[in-house]
Amino acid sequence: MKARRSETILKYNGVEITPSITGFSLELSAEGTADNCSFEIADRGERWMGALFPKKGDTVEVKIFVYDWEGNGDNRSLSCGTFTVDSAGISGEAVTVSVGAVAKPATAAFSATQRTQTWQNATLKKIAETIAGRYQLNLFYDAAEILILAKEQSEQEDGAFLQELCQTYGLILKIYRDKLVIFDREGYKKKNPVKTISRFEIKREAGWNYQTDLEGSYTGGIITYTDAKTEKDISYEVGTQERPLKLNEQADSLGDAKRKLEAAIANANHDLFRLSFSVMGNPDLVDGVVLEIVDFGVEISGRYFVDKAVHSLSRGDGYVTALEMSKII
Repeated sequence: MKARRSETILKYNGVEITPSITGFSLELSAEGTADNCSFEIADRGERWMGALFPKKGDTVEVKIFVYDWEGNGDNRSLSCGTFTVDSAGISGEAVTVSVGAVAKPATAAFSATQRTQTWQNATLKKIAETIAGRYQLNLFYDAAEILILAKEQSEQEDGAFLQELCQTYGLILKIYRDKLVIFDREGYKKKNPVKTISRFEIKREAGWNYQTDLEGSYTGGIITYTDAKTEKDISYEVGTQERPLKLNEQADSLGDAKRKLEAAIANANHDLFRLSFSVMGNPDLVDGVVLEIVDFGVEISGRYFVDKAVHSLSRGDGYVTALEMSKII
């Protein structure tokens, strides 16, 4: 069997600087934070101390490659996408430049400029398409059509507004590879696992951690809203009422109320059982996929949704993937 090999190809403002990179880390998150990467540059010629010193908004393009990884001919890659630099530092001796970059539009307007707009008779997908177009992003939308009769965006950034809207309906929003991505997390949990991982594949030096917190879990819920036409209060229940989630929300219809309630319960119950560990690097292990975890016993073993995947490559430790997951119940 050939010796397995991994490498990162990194371009900075379109110029490949791979030979100067001493360490690289990519963090892919299904929700809450933008995907980001960080890396270190060995500045042997001290060029980065001068004119090349990273500037906010510089672009970083990254791909991870593995060769003969789990057998001869097992060659795979992970296209990490394009990032914009948002932090940099330098230290010595020897001179090393540390760079942090995030996967979001280079323009500050997406996450900094407040906007006021009233959205009427538009689907969530159409709203997302409009916002994506403002920042030259393509939209990848994998969820049901959701009609929004009226929604006020009041002095709110486009990114924060769309994130709030997606969360209300149980959808995940992220930016990946120059795309605005929206998908249904509960729907993705029903997909087949991309891989089965045994307890005995975990990197022993890092160990593993399992946490559960039943406080805050819900067996069902009830939502109360006022019908716009009759001005009467309407309630809708779902599940059992042992530990109910109670919502008082504006809703356009009974169907809208049902969707909001089910999304709120799913959001609250999502990470009741959490497992984290590190394994040999694998380009297939990304956020949003399902894994089958085995050899842990009945309590821990099962299907898990990957909330976060961190891919790290260094000269000392090689290629490692760290995972944070929520058990699918």
